Amino acid sequence: MLNHFIRPNVITPNSIRNKLLIIFTMLITFSCAQTKENDHKTSAEIDVLPEYVFSPVINHSEQVEQTLTIAKIQNKKALLVLGAQWCHDSKGLAKNFSTPEMQQILIDNYQVLFIDVGYLEKGFDVVKKFNLPVYYGTPTVMVVDPNSAKVLNRSSMQKWLNADKVPLTEYVEYFNAFSSNNSALNSNELVETNQAMQTYLSQINKFEQQQAVRLKEAYGVIGPLLQQYMESDDKKASDEFSNTWEQVHDLRYRIQDDIQALMAQAKTNVDTGSSAPLDLPTYPAFRWE
Repeated sequence: MLNHFIRPNVITPNSIRNKLLIIFTMLITFSCAQTKENDHKTSAEIDVLPEYVFSPVINHSEQVEQTLTIAKIQNKKALLVLGAQWCHDSKGLAKNFSTPEMQQILIDNYQVLFIDVGYLEKGFDVVKKFNLPVYYGTPTVMVVDPNSAKVLNRSSMQKWLNADKVPLTEYVEYFNAFSSNNSALNSNELVETNQAMQTYLSQINKFEQQQAVRLKEAYGVIGPLLQQYMESDDKKASDEFSNTWEQVHDLRYRIQDDIQALMAQAKTNVDTGSSAPLDLPTYPAFRWE
């Protein structure tokens, strides 16, 4: 929501796999029971399932590896969601995921993991594992191929930063589409067909890496202010918090939009045989820079 402020045993691969499958079966059984309770409720009355609550954990990496392993065994996609309980849109996504319509899709096609980012100080190790330099807000929703560890929905991830405003019908359409192994959406990255495209993609990656450093530093500034605001009794935002929040919000959206524009420009140049340089944007400095 960032917009709303708101003797040692010998462990074998088979033993690990069997244990993971037992845990997975128990979770599915509990989820199905909870889903039946939600069948006759309106959207506003839906109870959020416990697996869709963002809870602090010590080791995100271990959870992610387990999720990828189970997804691979079950021939499903991994669905990783970075968010927080203070985030309006994270909670909106959790509520929609708990509906009978979405539960059927998720149980059949995905292994889901909700990852708590705290007050924007956690989760960077998770996105780095999937070659993303930073997360641009909460919730960050990644559909991952567990065999290649590629993020399949990278170009449309921004949509879910406003998850609470997305109609349930769009949830169903989106996650149904990405559940298919033959979906064209699963090949939404530009194909590196020649040296010219590779050069452009290298430039875009360098640009994103540079801006990601700035954005991560900005999270270090806004995070404590966000925590202070969320834990205050009157929920009254200070001017410092409001101004800083607005600056960070603007940058994180502009970066994503500009990267998509650069991708489109690179593709056009390659398709037309042009060697024109990319129009790399510049952004105003933060007040603390």
